[in-house]
Amino acid sequence: MSAGDGGPALPDHGAVQRTRIDGVPVFTAGGRERTTAALVFGVGLRDETFATIEVTHLVEHLAMAALPRTHLRCNAVTDVDSTAFFATGRPAAVGAFLEAVCRALSDLPTERMAAEAGVLQAEGCGSGSSTVSALWAARYGLTGPGLTVSAGPGAEYLDEQTVRAHAARWFVRSNAALWCHGPLPDGLRLPLPGGPRPVRRVPVPRPQDGPVWTHTDAPGVGLLLASDAPADAALAVGVDVVQERLRERARHDRGLSYAVDSLTLDLAPDRREVAVVVDARTGHDAEVAGLLWDVFAELCATGPTPEEVAHAVDGLEAELDDEDAVGAELADAAYCAATGLPFRPAAGTLAAWRAVTPEQVTAALRRAEPTAVLAVPDTAPWDGPAGVARRPLCGTLPELPEGTLFRPPLVRRLLDASARVTLVVSDDGLAHADADGDVHGIPWSRVEAVVPTDDGRGVSVVGRDLCCVRVHPDLYGPRALAAVLERAPAAALLGRPASAAPEYAAV
Repeated sequence: MSAGDGGPALPDHGAVQRTRIDGVPVFTAGGRERTTAALVFGVGLRDETFATIEVTHLVEHLAMAALPRTHLRCNAVTDVDSTAFFATGRPAAVGAFLEAVCRALSDLPTERMAAEAGVLQAEGCGSGSSTVSALWAARYGLTGPGLTVSAGPGAEYLDEQTVRAHAARWFVRSNAALWCHGPLPDGLRLPLPGGPRPVRRVPVPRPQDGPVWTHTDAPGVGLLLASDAPADAALAVGVDVVQERLRERARHDRGLSYAVDSLTLDLAPDRREVAVVVDARTGHDAEVAGLLWDVFAELCATGPTPEEVAHAVDGLEAELDDEDAVGAELADAAYCAATGLPFRPAAGTLAAWRAVTPEQVTAALRRAEPTAVLAVPDTAPWDGPAGVARRPLCGTLPELPEGTLFRPPLVRRLLDASARVTLVVSDDGLAHADADGDVHGIPWSRVEAVVPTDDGRGVSVVGRDLCCVRVHPDLYGPRALAAVLERAPAAALLGRPASAAPEYAAV
């Protein structure tokens, strides 16, 4: 197949054919009368900051809002690491949709920002933490995929300049790829803006020299493992065996769980995160967490049986024999091209799994063991697995540091247990003892954002390590607020949305 933009033809990958149109890699395969296509960009929630959470989703909504009404089956989705616009229908109609999306991304209808921000609120995006999000946050705090644990300040805080700059950086032809299953639309054009391929920041994990466990406010139990070899077939087989053993014990033997799933996220060619998540019957989260850890620890110690490895390989073979396996491979090829990750055809993956031995699985799981993070809901009374250290989800301190101390009035502390809190402000940072006695600390260098409270009279200081301290004059007095605003990084201070209450002020 010749390149659509006059360049040389690019190599094929099995059933997947590759070419270029207007500088965008295009992956195609026939076998269908109608066309299903998706334009994929290597940008998602991991590429935002706490202050700009939902900006990628807002760009996606604005682009779709610019399109004419149509009966074409089309939609768009923003995920943790990619954004895609897709459609199914007659080739000409799909081609018109793709071209219209490209033109809309070149000149977003930002006059619709307020309306689309409201749509995002109605859609409920970022309205609650999932188990996987909590695991990512336990590893990375409020950076990279850890941002998915939070709803952020809200789309109403985003201004036109921020939205347009985000689109101009990330929604460019050098950061895009297209896959098309069925006839490629005749004369297809992809008039995306130009620009350099953006460099993705790889988040830095919290220091960890062995497995840890933590409480989260998310439902479900989960285990997160990291690898510096994303193409490690032995680890992939090992995770499959973990799921199968856990499914057998938690669901079939004890009736404690319904579903066991896994999710893989490649943050870079040499950084993979694999999460195993399992639900639990009410009141049995701790028991299910214990089962999950026991299964993982057993496999690290003695490894899987040859039959378990063969079962995992059979499962992958059945998955790849699905009638839409070609479509899945197309989507994977485009995703890898857009995100800058190496693409391995399905046949190559299956061959790698078939070559895996039980000894290799054991070794892969042992290599991953020091990176393990086990999460259990904070409603579960549990002391964790024997010999595994507990690590709080956020940045806690053993005691309050020195500094200027602020407390609510004595009468309020006597009458209201929730007001028995203490705030310490110093030149190094902010510390807060909550009503339970836990001490949370945020160094000024780790402040991610300072967000006005709903009434505009106070602030919430958000730390990169997931701590959040509310500083309000009604609680600590005006001097406390003034002390925080004086020391907090000016760049982290968020202004109030135009539609909100008057700006807060230190009084």
